[in-house]
Amino acid sequence: MTSTPRREDEPLRPIRIASKLTRPEPPQPGTGVRLALFQGENPVGTPEAVTANLNRMREVVEVAARYQAQLCAFPECYTTGYSLGAQEARALAQPKDGAAIQAAQAVSATHDIGIVVPYVELDRAADTVHDSIALVLGGELAANYRKTHLYGAAERINFTAGTELPPVVKVNQFPVGLLNCYECEFPPLYQSLVGRGARLVVGPTAADHHFTLHDGNPTQVPYPDATEHIIPAMASVWRVFVAYVNRRGWETSERGQWQYRGNSGVWAPDGTPMIAAGPEERSDDTLLVTDCVPDEVAPFSPEGDHFSDNRVALQEKLLPTT
Repeated sequence: MTSTPRREDEPLRPIRIASKLTRPEPPQPGTGVRLALFQGENPVGTPEAVTANLNRMREVVEVAARYQAQLCAFPECYTTGYSLGAQEARALAQPKDGAAIQAAQAVSATHDIGIVVPYVELDRAADTVHDSIALVLGGELAANYRKTHLYGAAERINFTAGTELPPVVKVNQFPVGLLNCYECEFPPLYQSLVGRGARLVVGPTAADHHFTLHDGNPTQVPYPDATEHIIPAMASVWRVFVAYVNRRGWETSERGQWQYRGNSGVWAPDGTPMIAAGPEERSDDTLLVTDCVPDEVAPFSPEGDHFSDNRVALQEKLLPTT
C-alpha cells in the first residue's frame, strides 16, 4: 500500500468520533488532560505501510486537535504494525531520531499537542531492536521508553527488552505514565508510576483474540481481555486513570493473521469506564476523546488508600526468596 501526503483541499478519510467531555474547554494546566485515543485498522510490515501509517497519524492528530485534545495516543508498534517477524522488525526499525519520530515532532509542533507514538526502534550503537514508545511534546522528544516486559516467544525473538523503568512525563503540567501492552497487567509497574507521581497511565497495546504462535501453531486459548478485570482493578487499586489504546480489525503478515479486540478505553480512578469502544467503534476507525480530571471522580474508599497504606517493608516476609 502506498500513500502520499494529503492535499489541503482533500477531505480526511472517515474517523468516527466517540467523546465524553466534561467541559467546553480542555482541563487547565495541572488539573488534568484531555486525552484522545486512536483505534484503527492499519497496514503492516512494509516501508509503504510505514508511510501510510504516518500519513494516517497526521490525519488523526489534526482531528484530535480540533477537539482541543492535549494528548493523542496510538496502539503498540503503530508505525509498522505489530504482527512482524524478526527480519521485518529489523528491516523497518528506526532510531529515535529517525523519520517516524521526526514526523510526530512536526505534527506535534503544528497542532500544539502531545503524541504517544509506539514504534519499532533501532539502537544503532548496540545493534538492538526494541518495542518502543516515544512521547512527543511541543515538537520535542520528551521520553523514549523501551518495553521491559516482553510477551511470548515472538516478542523475545523480535526485540531486546529495555532496562529502564517506564517514565512519568508532565503533559499540561499533569503527570502521565507509560506502559506497553502486556505491561498493563503488572501491578508493581503501576505502583512504580504512581509512586513517582503519575495520575494517568497510557498503555498502547496490540491485544487480539487467537493468533499464530512463533512456531506456526495456533493458540489454544484467546489472549484475555484485560479491560474486563485487570485494567479496572489497576485503576481503582492505584487511584489512577488508565487508558488502553488498541487497534481494531485485522493484520495479515508472513506470520499469519491477527484479529484485534478493539477494546480501547479510559477507566477512572474508581474503576469505572470513562469511555470505552463498543461494537460500532470496532467496525470503524475511531477517535475516543475524554477529559481525565481527578477532582471530578468521587473517592474510592472512605479512608483507605492502597498506595500510602501498602506495607512494602513486609515484602521479604510476604515473598520469601528461599
